[in-house]
Amino acid sequence: MSVKQTPTLLGRFVEHHDYFNPLPTEDAQWAIQNPKAAAALCVAALKNRTNGTPKAERTYRILRPVAATLAVSCPFKADDTFFNKKSGVKMTEHGNNFISWFTGKVEEDTPEGALVPLTLTQDANDSEIIADLGGEEKAETTLAEIWRLMVAQANGGEGVLLNNGWANIFYVRDAKAVLRAVRVHWCGGGWLAYASALGVFRWYDVRQVFSRNS
Repeated sequence: MSVKQTPTLLGRFVEHHDYFNPLPTEDAQWAIQNPKAAAALCVAALKNRTNGTPKAERTYRILRPVAATLAVSCPFKADDTFFNKKSGVKMTEHGNNFISWFTGKVEEDTPEGALVPLTLTQDANDSEIIADLGGEEKAETTLAEIWRLMVAQANGGEGVLLNNGWANIFYVRDAKAVLRAVRVHWCGGGWLAYASALGVFRWYDVRQVFSRNS
């Protein structure tokens, strides 16, 4: 690369800085503290981007990072948000499983980073999705993070969440710490949430899955 290209390359990185949002906090901090090593890794990755055996196509592709939002004050309480008719978000009646499993749920500490939406490119079940995201620990999100997205589209307008009645899928632990599949829809003039045990549904393509770690 010529010396004249360097400012242009750095400028393009700055222009598209939102694509660094999915980077875990600890990795970002390491790069800040070790800029030379981080730059060397970037150079090596770019030089080797066409080497090796092509990987099998992922079940999902990243659409776009979610815009950064203000952190919700902790603790986050489901009863004050999802089950509060005066929350400011238009909602219809949630599914029975969601009501049973998440009523009373309190999240003491919730991440402040942005979730990443991914779109299904083929039908898939929960085990396939979770494996593609890197396992349960990496696939897991929180009610607070879902709520931030709903607040941004409180009246069902355009945004990151699908608002055409199709499922926005998340993996969240319920009040008893059991990992559940939670799907949020805009339907009948309001948002509603359903919950199911893992493996109950096979999700259709073009639906969205959300992850913090993809």
